[in-house]
Amino acid sequence: MSKLNRRSFIKLFSQGTAALGVGMGSIKNALAAESANPAAKAAPGIKTTPSRYKYQTFTPGKYLDWEKGIIEPRIAEAAKGPQKSTGSGGAGPIAGGDVVGTTAVREYDILDFASKWNPENPLFNKTDYAKKAGYQGVPAYVCFKSPNGRGGGRLPKDITDRWYYANDGSDSEFFVPIYAGDTFTSETEKLIFEEVTVPESDLRHFIMGNTSAMYNQRGELVSRRTSTVRNAYRKILEGGPGPTFSENQEEWAKYLPEAHYTTDEEWDYIKTLWDKEKIRGSEKLYWEDVKIGDEPPLICTGPVSYMDMSAWHGPAGGNKKEMLKNAKTEYRDRFGNYLFNTCIHYGGRNIVGSRMVFYNNTAAMHLARMITNYIGDAGFVTKISWRIKQFYNEMQGSRFQGGEWFEKVPHMKGKECTHHGSEGDTIIGRGYVTDKRKDPKLGNIIDLTCWAETLDKRIITVVSASAKLPSKTGS
Repeated sequence: MSKLNRRSFIKLFSQGTAALGVGMGSIKNALAAESANPAAKAAPGIKTTPSRYKYQTFTPGKYLDWEKGIIEPRIAEAAKGPQKSTGSGGAGPIAGGDVVGTTAVREYDILDFASKWNPENPLFNKTDYAKKAGYQGVPAYVCFKSPNGRGGGRLPKDITDRWYYANDGSDSEFFVPIYAGDTFTSETEKLIFEEVTVPESDLRHFIMGNTSAMYNQRGELVSRRTSTVRNAYRKILEGGPGPTFSENQEEWAKYLPEAHYTTDEEWDYIKTLWDKEKIRGSEKLYWEDVKIGDEPPLICTGPVSYMDMSAWHGPAGGNKKEMLKNAKTEYRDRFGNYLFNTCIHYGGRNIVGSRMVFYNNTAAMHLARMITNYIGDAGFVTKISWRIKQFYNEMQGSRFQGGEWFEKVPHMKGKECTHHGSEGDTIIGRGYVTDKRKDPKLGNIIDLTCWAETLDKRIITVVSASAKLPSKTGS
């Protein structure tokens, strides 16, 4: 199998870490940011060998004849923006419009979600407790439901010889709690299809997604999210036939670091962290008492097993009849079975030398536990964004790995995600209050940078979060 040579890799990601901004606009800023720093950092731990292939090089904005019919309509549709849907899906490669949720949220679903991600916090797990705390019922846990935006413009997997994808994280804002009985309407506000190809590199590279808002039955804005993925491809000019789709998709496994074995001494350390985890509960954290530099109590989850992942995220199955309509662009494992989600998550176990790897939000959802435990019953998470390390070496680069959020943490400046979480890793959550402010619409806000690291001190996720706190003055 071919690998990206070091010279091409450094050239490909020679974009620097221009300030991308903190907060909801960080993905939007990242799409527009152009780096002025020519000194790129190659992803650590990647072993490189010369490629046996000669690839097509690309110029941003200039498309070859075989690309034009796929790329140009997507660019035009994103520029046009979301359109009101007249049917189930709208027209064109990217469709926009309103999506109405007619099924009311059940309390069972709210409790089930909380039991996966924060089972010991009574606010999210006990109805009577939540009502005594001043809520009309159990409030849904962070990220329980997101806007159902339309759009994305993802590229066909058979556009060329090699195809790659990445999900870097999401930016979400929250405005009012969700309760049982609520129904929602989602509105796509912006479509995203941006090229981030490095000039004269051999990787054509795009970011795609949308910004969407969600309203409840009372017309209240509940949440807003910007969600993006990245697709990229390479075109072989010389060197013989390229890899099959399955070979292409399982190549990431070659770059996995050695799996971690948790020792007895480390288990003792994990148990001490469990004992130190604190749920503030009814003990109010007042905005006036928070100082920049304060650190929430640590949380610890893991070591993460295959069974943990299945319990948190559910099965990864689907409709094989639909998948096999284009079987050539679906991952096929060494047993001859076609797997959903390519080979990255549960299916990774079916690749020799591989293992299950985290979803893009796995560690972020545990960091949300640290935040909600810290702010107590009277606090409300108003924003959470996360970034991760990619498993495909072709998709790695400082621009996408959360380094900008560490700039406000003095002892973490210059850091970024170094590792994609995988089976056997332990999630240790740490945080730092980076700012406190009065927002004219939201009230008394604190901002935090949080991160998940392993027992090996590898950083697997970075989170930027904000929360509303009560004030001693009542304002």
